[in-house]
Amino acid sequence: MATAASAVFLGVVLALRVLASRLAGGNPSRALGLAEVTSAGIAIACAALFALLYLTFRAERRREIERCFLQAFLDHIPDSVFFKDRESRFVRVSCAMARRFDLPGATHAIGKTDADFFSAEHASRALADEQRILATGEPLVGLEEKETWPDGRDAWVLTTRVPLRNRTGNIIGTMGISRDITDRKQAEVRIRHMAMHDELTGLPNRALLQDRLLQAIALAGRNLKRVGVLLLDLDHFKTINDSLGHYVGDALLQEVARRLTACLRESDTVARLGGDEFVIAMPLVSEREEIEQAALRVQASLARPFTIEGHEMQVGVSIGICEYPTDGEKPEILLQNADAAMYQAKNKGRGTYYIFTAEMTEATRHRQKMHNDLRHARARGEFSLAYQPLVSTTSGVITGVEALLRWSHPELGAIPPSQFIPQLEELGLMADVGLWVLRTACRQNAEWQKQGLPPVRVAVNLSAQQFSRGDLVSAVESVLRETGLGPRWLDLELTESLTMDESEVTVSAMRDLKKLGVSLSLDDFGTGWSSLSYLRRFQFDRIKIDRSFMRDLASEPTAETVVRSIINLGHNLGLACIAEGVETRQQLDYLQRQMCPEIQGYLCSPALPADQCEELLRARSFTFAPDAPLADEALARDFPALATAVM
Repeated sequence: MATAASAVFLGVVLALRVLASRLAGGNPSRALGLAEVTSAGIAIACAALFALLYLTFRAERRREIERCFLQAFLDHIPDSVFFKDRESRFVRVSCAMARRFDLPGATHAIGKTDADFFSAEHASRALADEQRILATGEPLVGLEEKETWPDGRDAWVLTTRVPLRNRTGNIIGTMGISRDITDRKQAEVRIRHMAMHDELTGLPNRALLQDRLLQAIALAGRNLKRVGVLLLDLDHFKTINDSLGHYVGDALLQEVARRLTACLRESDTVARLGGDEFVIAMPLVSEREEIEQAALRVQASLARPFTIEGHEMQVGVSIGICEYPTDGEKPEILLQNADAAMYQAKNKGRGTYYIFTAEMTEATRHRQKMHNDLRHARARGEFSLAYQPLVSTTSGVITGVEALLRWSHPELGAIPPSQFIPQLEELGLMADVGLWVLRTACRQNAEWQKQGLPPVRVAVNLSAQQFSRGDLVSAVESVLRETGLGPRWLDLELTESLTMDESEVTVSAMRDLKKLGVSLSLDDFGTGWSSLSYLRRFQFDRIKIDRSFMRDLASEPTAETVVRSIINLGHNLGLACIAEGVETRQQLDYLQRQMCPEIQGYLCSPALPADQCEELLRARSFTFAPDAPLADEALARDFPALATAVM
């Protein structure tokens, strides 16, 4: 503008100079001639024309630069940018938007509308928004929109639409920019799903279950219906998880979740509370029989064998049942009562279901108290060890003792191991308590030897939790060094289920234990997991014949066959055999005939405190009595809480 004004000013100056020179050369009073005036006018007109041409050139150049800037912006911005006329037809779009429309170029969108690219629902919603902007002149900023494409695809965008005005301020259309936020929305969905679902199985978790139960209760209340709640706990899952590893355990839980979902109604909710506990919520139930039928379907579904990572296994399930409104009107009460019924099912032998009764509330409180007491039992000095002798069948000499954990409850007295040891495992305390047992037993055996008693080996049971911690070998080595017990006098007993984990870690741990000089025994042999492969791989020194075969020896011919086969197997593999649970002379006579080298059981002695066991060690040998008290009678005598404790 300044240059154009200067040109006009220069033209006027030139014209004036021409006039001045004419006047200076002649009579000042002489009037200007026509030629002189014309010459001055032409000069002024030329100056004005030059200025106009210059202004036009500058304006066109500025518009070209602006067009280049806009085109570069539309070519490279990753967001969808669009301009529309008042009929919501596209007049210009960015290249990114053209690519989203799967167009060969941005110009192919001109004249089209949203209806040409999106679903009718989305197109009509966008049209309504743009008509509102045209009518009010107000922008729509930061609107999250779900775009549905004709092929069914969904996408989310964050869109801002503003009115498009001309130089005079009139609205001539709309302009918008949309950013694809599909990834963010999907992440939000995943986060919400993770907050409300179990990560391993994808089932609803406790939080979502609570919400579903609240909805089911409200619906049942309006329709005068019932809500069924079934709490499931897999039987012996911990054995599988600890012996075969968490990977197999997790895969088993995933398959259980699939089977549960498949055998129930679509309206039912299957949730995982954690570990091996699942809950089924059944809304709009008319009769209790419907809930019991569902429990039977669950049992039938889970009764089929599972094959996980080449391992075939069968999993039982204990189920507790309660219902709204009879057994509670709040989700937490229903879950608590179903849990009480489930534990009652476990106490009745597992693999069954039990319906809640009011009497179970006291049992639940009792179990919770026992859990709390167990957590503090070791610190309070309530644990002790009893030692049961292992005796030679040929000489009657004591060859060893097995250290057995005992719990003397301050109120209930002696609690049977069959009741509190599973709870130690459930609470995750077995590894620490097991280490205490190992240290105490080794110290006691070393003390007996210092007193000059005949040296015998002490057998200590290992739990799967001790193995899974990964420091078992170093722990055993440390205990032997600390107590001064020679490794040859320590025998570590492992259950068959624990040896099912044939991973290199387990095999290596077994090998390292053998290098320490301790002996290894396979406990409860023949109870369902027997495999010759792990007898070969794990370098056992002994196998212990499970007491159940001794119990059935007189009444079940097959038990006699199994016992004879196990003893023969031991002879052939160079493994010593120990028969557990020997209570009668008849059992002893049979074992002597089969040349079973050692026995353990009430025929010889029950498990005794250390001082009483010391007296037996001083005597060195037994004279076998005609018969021993039956194990059940002895248990009732030794554990009075067995008859009164409800767990």
